[in-house]
Amino acid sequence: MLLYKYRDISNTKSFEYTLDSLKNKYLYFSRPSELNDPFDCQMQIDISGSDEEIKSWIDINKSNMMPGNKFSTVDSFKREQENGNAQAFLQVFSSRRIIETNHVLSLTTECLNESMWASYAGKYNGICIGYNINSPDLIFEPIKILATDISTNQTFIASKKRIKFEKIYYDNDGKHRVHILKSSDTEITNVIYNLAHKKKCWETESEYRAIIFDTDLIDTPRSTLSTKTYYDDSLLEEILFGYQVPDSFIYSVRKVVDASYKKPIKYYKVSPDLYNYILKKEQI
Repeated sequence: MLLYKYRDISNTKSFEYTLDSLKNKYLYFSRPSELNDPFDCQMQIDISGSDEEIKSWIDINKSNMMPGNKFSTVDSFKREQENGNAQAFLQVFSSRRIIETNHVLSLTTECLNESMWASYAGKYNGICIGYNINSPDLIFEPIKILATDISTNQTFIASKKRIKFEKIYYDNDGKHRVHILKSSDTEITNVIYNLAHKKKCWETESEYRAIIFDTDLIDTPRSTLSTKTYYDDSLLEEILFGYQVPDSFIYSVRKVVDASYKKPIKYYKVSPDLYNYILKKEQI
């Protein structure tokens, strides 16, 4: 199966970043806070629990809370629950500890999606990169994974990991709340559910998503890791250029790619077919 990534190359920074990723053969996994949908990967939380569950949660998270924090004891935690101040604080706290410890790679089955060319590829001033995920169960096996802690600039090399692309499902239910005071398999399922579902307004994007967790990268979970996964030549299959991309940019991309890969890469130009009222893809 071919899965595609749209990239805007209309400005110098995005052009150089895209060239670097193609030359050095890596895919960047974004954090949820870097995504363009404010609901993407977010999850509603439930803060109900027994005294024992509250105490266990405090013990696990006390190193991440300031001294004198209102949630540092069971009694203070319950008071904040009762006066209604706990929900908002713990929603943000949990976002950092649960949501931001995920790294997301979003691809799509659609290379001729008009709205995606307009939104993600600089109004046809960008490209759409096709990757051949030829495993029958959509498994991607990177050559290596580099995780850089942006707070210390220390880089970690993760062991080889099989990464599976999951089909995104679209609904507006918002019912799979995560009980942050519990650690059952049900809560893990609810976290994964929220990472693999988006609101229905995004369903035309036909997304497939791969997820890496911080705990897959280094021993201590943290929310300051930047993640790149490196692939071999077999993954890259084709590159589509929007009809607004200058010839000089097309030449630069092809020069870098042809020099970096031992296999031939297919190149196409995408432009509007006004007679048939569709986008057309022509090999160049």
